[in-house]
Amino acid sequence: PRPSSPNPLPTSENGLRKSLNALNTEAETLTERYNKTRVELGKAVKAERAAARTAATLEAQAAPAREQLGRLAAANYINGAPDAIFGSGRGADGLSDTAYLAQNQATAVAALQKQIDQAAQAQRTAAATTGQVKQAAAQAQAARAAAKAKVTEVTRRLDKLTTTHIKDPKSGLSATVKGSDLPAKMARKALTKLGSPYVWAAAGPGSFDCSGLVVWAYAQVGKPGLPHYTGDLFSMGQKVSRGSMRSGDLVYFGGNLHHMGIYLGEGKFLHAPQTGDVVKISKLSDRSDFAGANRIG
Repeated sequence: PRPSSPNPLPTSENGLRKSLNALNTEAETLTERYNKTRVELGKAVKAERAAARTAATLEAQAAPAREQLGRLAAANYINGAPDAIFGSGRGADGLSDTAYLAQNQATAVAALQKQIDQAAQAQRTAAATTGQVKQAAAQAQAARAAAKAKVTEVTRRLDKLTTTHIKDPKSGLSATVKGSDLPAKMARKALTKLGSPYVWAAAGPGSFDCSGLVVWAYAQVGKPGLPHYTGDLFSMGQKVSRGSMRSGDLVYFGGNLHHMGIYLGEGKFLHAPQTGDVVKISKLSDRSDFAGANRIG
């Protein structure tokens, strides 16, 4: 099924958020449906291979009996005379030993052939099932991709609506925060504390140290209780490469992670630098001790 998102998409931030929530739920449902078809496909392929092995084994078992039967039939044909069948050496029902052996051989081959036919039918059935499951997996994957594409489009529109431009009166630097996720919201909240004084071990609301600013800002957007320590904060969330950073990612400095800030975008970050200074925007390029970045959602 295709995602049932509204078309055209809403243009308000509230409408886009509602649409995004619905689409994310649908995308998760379709993802799990796709995951199910992948598991089923693995089972179907395994069953098909097992059926093929069984058929091949039975064919191999029948081959020597067929060859023996062929040799006996050829011998009877060459001898031709009735005593080749009703000869002096007699088996059951008055048949010659050769004819009796041929009859038993033919019975064995017939029994194996029945098994071979059944195995071949099982192989065809398994192959048909694999084909059906492959088709279902392809359809589920297409539906999932369509839903994810719609999520991406709604997120893009929402990000465009939630772009914040701000200038730091102290440093004179301007910054742009983009995005509507939790880290971006946190960055916007932290920006409201531009100019607040640095105080060692402070976590707001009037003064901050570097990690205290992060802890305070996250608490304002519904994520309270983060550790007031750069080392613990660095161990949380997911690591982000320098080239993949976006608004709200946390940046760290020094081999012992003695300082941190909040990345804003375009190479700028917000931080509470040191005693005697205030919360301000700085250039990331001014720091030579960049140690890494992470994203706490």
